[in-house]
Amino acid sequence: MGSSSQPGSIFRNKAFALLWSSQSISFMGTQLTFVALPLTAVAVLNATPMEAGLLNALETLPFLLFGLFVGVMVDRWARRPILVWANAIRFVALAWIPVAFVLDVLTIEQLLVVTFVVGVMTVFFEIAYMSYLPSLVDRDRLIDANSKLQASSSVAEVAGPGLAGGLIGLIGAPIVIAIDSASYLISAIALFKLPKDAAPQRPEDEAKPSIWASLREGFAVVARDTLLRWCTIAVFFLSLFFSSIMAAYFLFLIREAGMASAAVGLIVAVGSVGGLVGALLAERMNAWLGIGRTLVTALALPGIGFLLLSFVEGNSLGATVLAGAATFVGFLGIPVFDITVISFRQSITPEHLMGRVNATQRSLSWGTLSLGSLMGGALGGVLGLGETIMWSAIGLFVPAVLLALSPVRRMRHLTDHAEGPAEPSPVGSP
Repeated sequence: MGSSSQPGSIFRNKAFALLWSSQSISFMGTQLTFVALPLTAVAVLNATPMEAGLLNALETLPFLLFGLFVGVMVDRWARRPILVWANAIRFVALAWIPVAFVLDVLTIEQLLVVTFVVGVMTVFFEIAYMSYLPSLVDRDRLIDANSKLQASSSVAEVAGPGLAGGLIGLIGAPIVIAIDSASYLISAIALFKLPKDAAPQRPEDEAKPSIWASLREGFAVVARDTLLRWCTIAVFFLSLFFSSIMAAYFLFLIREAGMASAAVGLIVAVGSVGGLVGALLAERMNAWLGIGRTLVTALALPGIGFLLLSFVEGNSLGATVLAGAATFVGFLGIPVFDITVISFRQSITPEHLMGRVNATQRSLSWGTLSLGSLMGGALGGVLGLGETIMWSAIGLFVPAVLLALSPVRRMRHLTDHAEGPAEPSPVGSP
């Protein structure tokens, strides 16, 4: 698995350095579109609230619709071509928005179609990318590699929205999307230069299963392996309660705390810095505490942070500082958990099952985000916004407690489970 060991910085691995560079460019472009796309819908095309909500839903809906099936495809095809084609198609789709705007033919329906197409390609890219990375780096460098990639994403989340706002003021939201489109083209060209890979090979004594049998294999791997199973349960509760909090987060700060938009923006920026710090600390925490204790600690931090947030009252300097600190802590542990569990999953999953196992986890995570958002909205209407954040924050302690009571807490290193998960029985066997 992976390339030969290389001492020192992981950037001495030229293949990883190329992947990291292409992803860093793409991360920044994505943050530009994150701001420019809804502004194009609302400010340029006068979208209704229903259309704006549908636009937001179409970004993640493809994970629910296609995620598991894409996992099967990723386990049957070479991964590098999937990455290249996914970014090439995202380039073409997003390029249509500024072109149509300049030609004065852009409509909200076109924006919805582009968003859905980009969302589908994101499903292919995310699952293939997580499955391809272990072929570029050794198992003992996976945490380092995922930390570097997550740090780039966090930097983009901190700098991207502000940069997007400035560019939109200069050239307009639809034209800013052209920059993101170009970032996907640059990324596709860079990814094309990565080492070629072949379609994953199944064990010689196993016949090629049907699509449905392949789906069951992916579920079976997660269900049968103790550590994967507990981490998957933790992801469910983390996604559920975190998205419940975020459904009430902005309304709570603006309506109940009475904070100005500028103050809220500053608080979110501080939270994004927390995510960046978490990404930078992930490898060191794993070295200090071990894998198991790192996961438990990382899952406890969001609960602590957002429980503090529920005590914010009034629009004062003290309230703003408390909200910023609470958001910082709330965001701090999430990348630590993500980096650790993704690296763990990549290190123990057989190559021919990597796509389906990653797809199972990602589809569950994104699907639960939608469910948690609905739950947060419902609780906000019944209990109130502050109470919703408080009870959801208490719920965030559930995954930490579960992992603390599970066998995961005893794990120190990725290699502690090097034998890999129990594979499902060959198709047709008892």
